[in-house]
Amino acid sequence: MAKKKDVTPMRMRRRMNRRQEVSMFGPLLFASLIGLAIFSPSGAGLALIGLAPTIVLGLTAKGPNKSERTQCVGFMNIAGTMPFLAQVIARPNDLMFVATNPINLATMYGAGAVGYALVYVGPMVAAMVMQSMAQERIKNINQQKQALIELWGPEVIGDKDGGEEEPAWAKGGRHPGA
Repeated sequence: MAKKKDVTPMRMRRRMNRRQEVSMFGPLLFASLIGLAIFSPSGAGLALIGLAPTIVLGLTAKGPNKSERTQCVGFMNIAGTMPFLAQVIARPNDLMFVATNPINLATMYGAGAVGYALVYVGPMVAAMVMQSMAQERIKNINQQKQALIELWGPEVIGDKDGGEEEPAWAKGGRHPGA
């Protein structure tokens, strides 16, 4: 008996495909914030302020590679927030000073901006590097090809410009020595 064909409507398939991309970064970040809030409420407050770019991207990002983009921005944002988080955990009374200092905010949000830059510039840089590697490989192959032509003659590569007649070994039929 023939197999049944999948009759799921296209809209349903698209919804199913969207749900398949699951990252543990969001739940891990949320659990870390809860743990930090239990350990140091002022540290959790600073983390919420400093990780705003990551939280916004996690809630609003759409399209392919959503989890990878969120992780890239998130890890850079965490790296920018960590020094100030350590300061606030050591001295909880400094929360308002650290959170309202423009240099500190620029550092935390700037690290998130570097993450965004990596997301958008990274593929272009990777493409340029891969293209230059491919061009170098083509150059090496052409050099090897030229060395073979000089060593064995143009008929080794089947070049029509090397001569119209067949090579000497091909004239004898199936046996090259004949």
